[in-house]
Amino acid sequence: MFEKILVPVDGSKGALKALTKAVQLAKLTDAEIYVLCVFKHHSLLEASLSMVRPQRLDIPDDALKEYATEIAVQAKNKAVELGATKVRAFVKGGRPSNTIVRFAQKRGLDLIVMGSHGTNGEKSTSLGSVSQRVASMTRCPTLVV
Repeated sequence: MFEKILVPVDGSKGALKALTKAVQLAKLTDAEIYVLCVFKHHSLLEASLSMVRPQRLDIPDDALKEYATEIAVQAKNKAVELGATKVRAFVKGGRPSNTIVRFAQKRGLDLIVMGSHGTNGEKSTSLGSVSQRVASMTRCPTLVV
């Protein structure tokens, strides 16, 4: 049924719920889990407008990438702790919804399991903006937890 399951993570409770559900599905189908943490790439203009003037303008991206890597590794470790046997972690920079969809397409993933709201999720809507965009843009099934 499913061979490759993508779980976008951002450190939120919703992402953890999605990861737990993905591990349950992976155990049933012997699927591999792909954990992906996307950080928003800052343009040189955004970096240059910062009140903090770093020596190098790519430092905001470096810090965001480092933080995203920590989140991805923690999620991978949590998946293994929950009983997943095949888990890979990835970090990408870009707009989250577009990056998630491209990642799924390039790797031929069978299913995306994601939280309904992420770290910036407003509870006033039924779906967060990223999960809503991903579900509407992707060609593969998307399970929103």
